[in-house]
Amino acid sequence: MELAATRRIVPPVLPLMLTAAGLFVLYYATARPALLVINGEPRELRTHARRPMDLLREAGIVLGPNDALLPNVDTELQWEDGAFPVVELNLARPVAMEDQGTIRLVQTAETDPANLIAGPLFPGDRLILDGISAGSAAPSHIQLKRGLPIRLMLEGRARWLYSSAPTLGEALWESGIRLHEGDRLDPLPNTPLDRSIEARLVRSVPVTIRLAEQEIRGRSAADTVEGALADAGLRLIGLDYVIPDGAEALPADGQIQLVRVREEVHMEQRPLSFDTLYQPVDTLAIDNQLIVQSGGYGVTSNRLRVRLEDGLEVSRVLEGEWVAQDPTPQIIGYGTQIQVRTIATADGPLDYWRKLEMYATSYSPSRAGVSPDAPWFGITASGKRLVKGLVAIDRSLILFGTMMYVPGYGFAEAADTGSGVKGRWIDLGYEDNNWVTWSGNVTVYFLTPIPAPESIVYIFP
Repeated sequence: MELAATRRIVPPVLPLMLTAAGLFVLYYATARPALLVINGEPRELRTHARRPMDLLREAGIVLGPNDALLPNVDTELQWEDGAFPVVELNLARPVAMEDQGTIRLVQTAETDPANLIAGPLFPGDRLILDGISAGSAAPSHIQLKRGLPIRLMLEGRARWLYSSAPTLGEALWESGIRLHEGDRLDPLPNTPLDRSIEARLVRSVPVTIRLAEQEIRGRSAADTVEGALADAGLRLIGLDYVIPDGAEALPADGQIQLVRVREEVHMEQRPLSFDTLYQPVDTLAIDNQLIVQSGGYGVTSNRLRVRLEDGLEVSRVLEGEWVAQDPTPQIIGYGTQIQVRTIATADGPLDYWRKLEMYATSYSPSRAGVSPDAPWFGITASGKRLVKGLVAIDRSLILFGTMMYVPGYGFAEAADTGSGVKGRWIDLGYEDNNWVTWSGNVTVYFLTPIPAPESIVYIFP
């Protein structure tokens, strides 16, 4: 079998495709690099363009009437020393411009806000871009806020400021006027600056407020001492007082003393002593006593107003005193019953109606403290010459002429007194030539007859 020879047929379109591909490769290979920056966004291209306009056309970008192109459309693009050209395109966009409330809409590619303002800017004017003070790039809303006048009284002098700040405090800050702790600004720093304004700034001074246990240091611009206390969060309460007085101006040295005062009312009770009363008891022997009624203490109440300054008592005033409970008197009964008794003595039996324990001493004319040259030397208070048997007693208790008996001494007549002889003291008299010293307790018997009842001292101390 004989096979027929076959022939490969090449389609006519293929050479055209190959030619086009070759031309494309040749075109791309001969293109040169360039950088196109659109609104700050870089884009690398390869181009045969000779001018910026041609580059835009190759990139499919149509240049608008308000767009900004750098370099100019007719500028020759340069490739030198390996560097490639850079073309910047800022596309125009709508921008709202507000001036004193009037809004104007413009289409612009401008990025510098100041270049968009037709009129001049004055001190205190402010550009606000999209709500932010000038400095942001590419705004879409530009607001021009004109500065407003501020008349500031500072340290007795008027200053004029111009500011478009939103508040008075910010306006002062922008003008280099700093507010310090305690400064007083009227009106307040947060006052909106939407009109011309008059302000007063009073600088604070250092103050030291001394309390009981602490010192508070700070600053104040108050006109008075009381105002400085208020600035420190302090105030006078009740009886509190301040030095200097609260209505006075701040002292030059800034020293203030605050004294906290309070008053307390104290109720006090004290025992009220009872009286002792005596009453005769005729069934009780003389020189004996018994309690007829026990005494009871009463109660005295008083009201005191106590003033304390910084916790320390400075005064105490008695406002009233009264007897809350009366005392009960103590009643002591003393015996008035007299019985005559007999005692055996060296001088024989003697009848007596009373006996007392007494302290005995002795004296004589030269031992009585009287000068021998004195006319009354050796004479007793009763006028009798001192001899043994005359004694000195307390005349308020024992009458002159009362007869007594002292064991070891003998009969004794009350006839003299002495400056130190009081109560149960008996001074036994002698002559100088027979004087005997005595010092000790003795029993003294009061001899009959019994004196009249009204002359008897029943209670002998």
